[in-house]
Amino acid sequence: MLNYTRMAAFLLTITITLSIIGFTIPNVLSNVKLGLDLKGGFEVLYEASSFEENGAITLDSLRQTAKSLEKRINALGTTEPEIWTEGSNRIRVRLAGVADEQRVREILKKPAQLTVRGPDGAIELNGSDFLEGASSIVYGELQKPLIRVQVKDKQKLLEISTRLLHQKITFQLDDTVLVEPVILVVLTEGISTLTGNYTYDQAKEIVDTINLGAIPLKLTEKYAQSVGASLGQLSLEQTVMAGAYASIVILLFMLVLYRIPGFIASFTLITYSWLLLGIMNWLGATLTLPGIAAFVLGIGMAVDANVITYERLKDEMRTGLSLLSALRKGYKNSFRTIMDSHVTTIIAAVVLFYVGTGAIKGFALTLVLSIGLSILTNVYFSQWLLRMLAKTDIFNNPLFFGVSRKQVVAIDKNEPMPLVHRAFDFVKHRKLYFFISILVTVIGIGSLLVHGLNYGVDFKAGTTIDIALGKPIEKNKAEEIVRKAGFDPSVVTVGGGQQDRVTVRFDRVLNADIGESDRILSAFAVEYGNGIGKEENTVDPGIAKELAFQAIVAVAVASIGIMLYVTIRFEWGFAVAAIIALVHDVFFVISVFSILKLEVNLPFIAAILTIVGYSINDTVVIFDRIRENLRFARAKTWEDLTSLVNLSINQTLVRSVNTAVTVLIASIALLVWGSDSINLFSLAMTVGLVVGMYSSIYIASQVWLTLKFKSIQRLERRALYLKNNPPPPPSPLPPEEVFESYEHTYEK
Repeated sequence: MLNYTRMAAFLLTITITLSIIGFTIPNVLSNVKLGLDLKGGFEVLYEASSFEENGAITLDSLRQTAKSLEKRINALGTTEPEIWTEGSNRIRVRLAGVADEQRVREILKKPAQLTVRGPDGAIELNGSDFLEGASSIVYGELQKPLIRVQVKDKQKLLEISTRLLHQKITFQLDDTVLVEPVILVVLTEGISTLTGNYTYDQAKEIVDTINLGAIPLKLTEKYAQSVGASLGQLSLEQTVMAGAYASIVILLFMLVLYRIPGFIASFTLITYSWLLLGIMNWLGATLTLPGIAAFVLGIGMAVDANVITYERLKDEMRTGLSLLSALRKGYKNSFRTIMDSHVTTIIAAVVLFYVGTGAIKGFALTLVLSIGLSILTNVYFSQWLLRMLAKTDIFNNPLFFGVSRKQVVAIDKNEPMPLVHRAFDFVKHRKLYFFISILVTVIGIGSLLVHGLNYGVDFKAGTTIDIALGKPIEKNKAEEIVRKAGFDPSVVTVGGGQQDRVTVRFDRVLNADIGESDRILSAFAVEYGNGIGKEENTVDPGIAKELAFQAIVAVAVASIGIMLYVTIRFEWGFAVAAIIALVHDVFFVISVFSILKLEVNLPFIAAILTIVGYSINDTVVIFDRIRENLRFARAKTWEDLTSLVNLSINQTLVRSVNTAVTVLIASIALLVWGSDSINLFSLAMTVGLVVGMYSSIYIASQVWLTLKFKSIQRLERRALYLKNNPPPPPSPLPPEEVFESYEHTYEK
């Protein structure tokens, strides 16, 4: 009996949701905070000096000051800043999505010098002595706010509190007194509670100031200005259009492939994207190229959740089950696979967030949000809608779900199960696959040893030139002038209140002996007259290199976490094979960039992180099917294991291909239709996604097969040894005599 009430509820749910999305999406899109590379932002140039008279400024102290600024910026909620040091005493800070520029400038500079002084005015502690972020508000009697602080060196606080017991000390910010507590007890744990007669707001301000810590060097603002996007408006429009084309193709692909479920998948994908953008706006997150990478990966995983479910649904419908029964069984079987693949990616994302900084944090945050919303919309919401539709009894025909009647088994007639999965032998040529991967690895190692990587401007010492024109200029015009002078700049940005200041960055240090920078100035003077100013500095790539190192550490720690999870959920052989495949994919892309001498920059790191997420997700899905089949098979021989692995890969092949195609649609769209500025970023992702699919099928599964067979062989050899060398029978002597016998033997 047809249930039109449920059909009406289904259509009403779709209509209301799409209406809300359509009504709010213009506001959501307009409020997306784009990063510096996409939209531009705000720039401050600082000149550093020592607090001590005639104190020296070292490269380490300059870098440490830049790191302190970055921590403050992240504490403000402004994500993914661009910070680098220039020359011997300058730090350039670029921020995106800053609403109150003046407030940011004030917070970045303070506290210039946070000190704790004794009764005689001598400095006992400074801001760098406090444990970062450890200060907090606690409450004493009558709920009065107190301030708890913690220092890094317990012994130092013990010595001070012993020496100055029952005396007053002063927490001072420059010349401003924050609080003047009295030391009442000797402090042995490095923790002190400051009492005073202040309100909650006053206590919070003091806590925030102490948590900011001390900047190692004194900063003087040289100038502040707005800056344009490094990608340019045209590049941004091309990137957005590429994303739009990819989205349309993905939705059509799902509709054609899965029909009714494809329609629901397209609807939940739209809902997922809208929610993700809305939550990013609510969190004040900034969308940059790494964020786009995480967004693309999130779309891929969202599609993957639907594909896994719908392929399972089709399998169950082919066995002759009704639509509702097939839904229940299909969701039950697919849920574990989806959760395992998502949890491994979440592990990687969480580690990246806590270990990384800046762009890595932005990537990880977007990825965690993507996975959470994907489970909410593309698992639970999609399942609820499909169940509602199934209960209408209107779409019971298998054709609505991409299953032909010839593929459906009539259970009451005991018909054989039709062959729907191709029987490719993936194991047969495993040695060839291993050889190809080893060959590429060897070539890659050789290329890295001989050529290394072609590092971009982010990782090279170079020159920045600031040119004050006094007249407005467009970014394209500035690039044209620099190129006419005979130079190929890495980054050109236009800023200033009237867009009259040009910053040009090169990936090498310009030669002052032959007047290279003067030639650039002369080229601008031809167009804008001689009344222009120029400042030139050498950029230190130390901070970018540290970011790259943190990415390596984060991937290593994430790999350990993934290994532990897969070992617990599966077995150690699966974990080892998964990590080998992950390392294989990352190194393959690095090798390609080294061999072809393509430029490696910070967005390249984002692409590598995307590959890590996709690789482990794809591999775990295949492993989950192997584990499932292993429960119903007594695989004891090489032939048994080979058949099991081939069956599992063939069963998941359609899902692997379909998921890869949808993710590649987005990646290739960015490569083909996106701007030239992100071509290398898109290329790295495209190569990595293809290699990720290849390694999951041809490397990870074959490595597990080899390890599993060797494990079985070891067990068989052990069993054979015990059979041929049985343990001695137990002694027939009573316990007391046995003890005496052992004692006698020991004495001998």
